[in-house]
Amino acid sequence: MKKISIFIFLFCLSCLFASGQVEQIIIPGDLKQQTIITEPVTLRKGYLRSGIESVFIVVDKMFDGNGSRSYIQNSNVWGKFRGFTLSTQYGLSDKLEISLKIPYITQQYMVSIKYEEVYHDADSLISFKSKGNGIGDLETGVRFQILEETSVRPSVTTGLDITIPTGRKNPANIISDLQYDYPPGDGRIAFGINLDLRKTIYPYSLRLRSYYEYYLKGKKVLEPGEEKTEFKDGDMFKIQGNFSFHLNDWIALWNDLSYTRYAKDKKYYDIEVISPVSWSVDYNPVLYFQIRRIRFLQGVIIPIFGKNILSDPIYAFGLQYTF
Repeated sequence: MKKISIFIFLFCLSCLFASGQVEQIIIPGDLKQQTIITEPVTLRKGYLRSGIESVFIVVDKMFDGNGSRSYIQNSNVWGKFRGFTLSTQYGLSDKLEISLKIPYITQQYMVSIKYEEVYHDADSLISFKSKGNGIGDLETGVRFQILEETSVRPSVTTGLDITIPTGRKNPANIISDLQYDYPPGDGRIAFGINLDLRKTIYPYSLRLRSYYEYYLKGKKVLEPGEEKTEFKDGDMFKIQGNFSFHLNDWIALWNDLSYTRYAKDKKYYDIEVISPVSWSVDYNPVLYFQIRRIRFLQGVIIPIFGKNILSDPIYAFGLQYTF
């Protein structure tokens, strides 16, 4: 009888200990410290994540129509672009998340034109610098988790994004055809829809994501000195495959390989002007650092090959906090 009593006591004690472990795991403060791999695909109900993200690119080269990497317009165009985005996501429920992104854009471009003076046997170089700063187009979105991840199936999530043309869309402070302030806004409404599949086998994560963005027609001044012109940007389709894993408990390496395709742009002058289709294949490694509720990321988008599209790498940084 004494042995039975001791056994029951130890069994109850172990149950209490196990219960204490489970209770510790579900403390909200601990859940807010999960990494990009271990957290669910949508924020939990009542959770709020805010942060700032920055991208930087030096505009110098592009893939031409033959897929060769070359300088833009025979080396006479150079520029730099910086984008800063304030982002916020909020969990309306464990499966439903809303988001808001407010971008601020700063860009600068330099165009150099070389003139050959035949009669004086000399050359002259004329350079123009143009810039553009300001708030870009606001983006809002919603994501819904259709299926939760289990031991045998991936999670399935879909989302809808809407881009609202809040940024200035026309050139300003025009000095010449090549020297003016670039608009930070695109001047048209866009709708984006995505489908996301994810399977986590700790410490690894596999992900497949497709995204389609449809652009409505817009009307703006396309070049300084012109009248407002109706235009239609080519729709964008992207598919991404992702393999990520933990380097340790708080550092994760994110690896994206993506294919992006833009349909033909259309500009409606007296005659319709159509630009060619453009596409690229990119590799995007990102390091995520999770320090309690703070998340820091740094990465780079590396164009591997493509056609009629910029080929310079894009550098990205971000800082987020979960409330």
